[in-house]
Amino acid sequence: MQVQLRSPWVFAAAIAIAVAGLTHPAAAATSSAGAISLTFGPSTRGEAMGGLYLAEANDYAARWSNPGGLAFVEQPVVGTMFTQLVPGLASDVYYFFGGWVLPTKSIGTLQFDMTYLSYGQSEATADDNTSLGTFSSYELSPSVSLGFKFLPNLGLGVSAKYVRIDLAPASVLPDFAGSGSGTGTTWAFDLGSQYRANKFRLGTVLSNLGPNIAFIDDQQSDPLPTTLRVGGMYDIFSDDVSQLRAGYEFEQALPSLEVIGKPVHHVGAEFVYSNTFALRAGWVVDKDGAIEGLAGGFGVTFRNATFEYATVPQAAELDRPNRFALWLRY
Repeated sequence: MQVQLRSPWVFAAAIAIAVAGLTHPAAAATSSAGAISLTFGPSTRGEAMGGLYLAEANDYAARWSNPGGLAFVEQPVVGTMFTQLVPGLASDVYYFFGGWVLPTKSIGTLQFDMTYLSYGQSEATADDNTSLGTFSSYELSPSVSLGFKFLPNLGLGVSAKYVRIDLAPASVLPDFAGSGSGTGTTWAFDLGSQYRANKFRLGTVLSNLGPNIAFIDDQQSDPLPTTLRVGGMYDIFSDDVSQLRAGYEFEQALPSLEVIGKPVHHVGAEFVYSNTFALRAGWVVDKDGAIEGLAGGFGVTFRNATFEYATVPQAAELDRPNRFALWLRY
């Protein structure tokens, strides 16, 4: 009996995600790479500023933004971010991130987090169109990170993460050669640094370093979406009532030494009033991903709780996705 997959959304969404860069510009440049969930920026604040993360790594997603920035987080933080990736096409294709940042008095600041990317549900059918049931496809990546002060103004950090991609169970993807399955696993790590002065912050991150991920065999494996990011942010003015800051970030995808695409450029700014309301905007230029446009959003803080929203550009054929985050500093 031959088994077929009847999937109204998984493979269509996967193609749309690869072409559109999953609404994250670096993903377009790394379309040959696996574990594409690792390319998402879970910081809604950074997304609203056009993809600026390196210099402002101080929220629930500090590890992803810059593990070196963890060194300067002085209070525990816990929070989540949620977004539908292809709104209007599939409601069950979504991304979720949850993070917990915990400063210590001895070794530095720790972060524990979880990344989950849902590709939605699919239906498996036999060659006679008999249904074999439905199944879910997803990517899952738990992570642990440490950031510490190497010098008073210089923070260094490292992240280690496990990556699991489950496209289909073995029961609906029989492998007669016995050489593989619909599940692949690997591990990866990030290295980051952040330098802080009175009015400016500089950062660099090399992310997703690790072995290829394979589903069939090592000869048919995919590289991880290794990426280099360098950038900074400058405080244009800052007082007890309001702050205005702006920055730039350079991003280069490095899925392999043989395939290096064009860099992605991020420019953004943030205005904060009374530490209560934040208004953000940014611009993304990604030639390889055919993405160029305006990002924007806001944040509202009440006591120790913050709600954030961002809208980001992606390929013209797809609707703009929305990012929602809720986090608490305690």
